[in-house]
Amino acid sequence: MGAVMVVSSQKQLKPVASRRTVQDQVYEQLRDALMSGAFEARESFTIASLSERFQTSHMPVREALRRLAAENALRIAASGTAFVPDLSQEELDDISRARIIIECATAELAMPNLGKGDLGTLQALIEVHRETGISGDIVAMAAANRQFHFHIYAAAQSPVLMSQIENLWLRSGPYVRFLSDRMATLLKTDYRSGFTLHHERMLEALRRGDAPAFVDAVRADIAATRTLLHQFLGELSA
Repeated sequence: MGAVMVVSSQKQLKPVASRRTVQDQVYEQLRDALMSGAFEARESFTIASLSERFQTSHMPVREALRRLAAENALRIAASGTAFVPDLSQEELDDISRARIIIECATAELAMPNLGKGDLGTLQALIEVHRETGISGDIVAMAAANRQFHFHIYAAAQSPVLMSQIENLWLRSGPYVRFLSDRMATLLKTDYRSGFTLHHERMLEALRRGDAPAFVDAVRADIAATRTLLHQFLGELSA
């Protein structure tokens, strides 16, 4: 993430070795790749190309793509070609609003269940987030960011809320990629000194047992990402 780029598109996908639940394996790999920002907005791929990549038949790929389209993570053209949705400031705002509502509520539920061991894990993830950002390994940086958030949300012990959060992050995949492609340059500016600030504030609030400050830090983190994306999208369209 000179400029370090996110691992491109289908390089993250691996052959499916087992015939057991092949459709689920294809779906899970594609879903994880989309959520991590492996695919660019408007990037397309055919059932045939994915079947070759996964070394499986067309049917499990077709069904996996249909599931992802139902989750609004992909679009399917009349020809059967799947493509990643385009970027939109309106959609970005909609996703960000939903993230703030759901993730803040989930974080508040999670807080009483986060103990000393969790705080140590979150501290370690902040350090990985910082170190990988400074070194320019943007793929690892994005992974550490995701692990930090999901470690917190998992403590809420709510499969329903977690599934909603996962879907929002899935739909955010093209924005993750778009931002990641610009992070290497951004981290050479003053932004470098404070890009882990909101995570640090979350952790500090957890240590104090300050629920309002914790939720505020979660909200500020999501809002800051939205603001940054708006800036870059504005530059793109100018």
